[in-house]
Amino acid sequence: MGNNLLLIVNPAAGMGRGKTLKDEIAHMYQRYGWNVDICETAGAGDAARFAQEESDGHNLLMCVGGDGTLSETLGGLTKLPDAPPLCYVPMGSTNDLALSAGLPHDPMSAAAVGLAGNPTPMDAGDFNGRVFSYVASFGAFTRTSYETDRALKNKLGHLAYILTGAQELTRIQSYEVTVDLPEETIEGEFFFGAFCSTRSLGGMVKLPMEEDGLHDGKHELLMVRRPRSITDLSGILPSMLAGSYDHPLVVYRHVEKAVFHMPEPMPWSLDGERGDAGTEVRVRNLPSAYRLMLPGGKER
Repeated sequence: MGNNLLLIVNPAAGMGRGKTLKDEIAHMYQRYGWNVDICETAGAGDAARFAQEESDGHNLLMCVGGDGTLSETLGGLTKLPDAPPLCYVPMGSTNDLALSAGLPHDPMSAAAVGLAGNPTPMDAGDFNGRVFSYVASFGAFTRTSYETDRALKNKLGHLAYILTGAQELTRIQSYEVTVDLPEETIEGEFFFGAFCSTRSLGGMVKLPMEEDGLHDGKHELLMVRRPRSITDLSGILPSMLAGSYDHPLVVYRHVEKAVFHMPEPMPWSLDGERGDAGTEVRVRNLPSAYRLMLPGGKER
């Protein structure tokens, strides 16, 4: 079998550049003797379906899009018994996984990693049976990720999230949550929570992840208790932006799994897309769920 690439593209990604970028990528790979098959997404679920149904016979799968497109692609890819490695070309507004993994910012350079990089095992997450690439979150700014107008995202990029998030600050709501961890139970009223596997959230909040944190079999649990005053809130945010979590209102753990119990359903976000759930949410790390092409990565 020769070299065959399955290229899954969100044409609306990157302020619409995804539509033209697919041809540039195809031509680059064809110059190196690859056969290229292109699948363009037109709606929710397409990327997962393409990854699961069209990957057979391909040496490499490439995803061109934002965090949501990547999450969908993994949803299909992780169902395959012998999945090809994945090359990711980040075209979204935040691209937390790409930043954490050290992928190039330039789209064509990121696409070239599929030619010169090495497949490296990567963890994913499971949210009540649904695969996500790096974060499941609730509370403050969770709505921002999926309520921000799509046209505004395409026009302003990351600034659109900041503008929408600033409006959400005026309506911060907290939630009664009990979290069962393997070694402890945490209870309280929280205005933000995340179960994630990257070194940053929203491109701004830095997490103290170890060198192998993207494939160590565990996720980061970050939860912020309800501030009692604006003074409390103003003290938490600078600390988190600086990557410091030694604050009495902040809970930070490194865990394999967690079970969240709530008296009533609350909104969740999975990689920036809406993730509805009931009053019990089970999240867990999926160790070495897929192989991601990384520059300088170690093939395993």
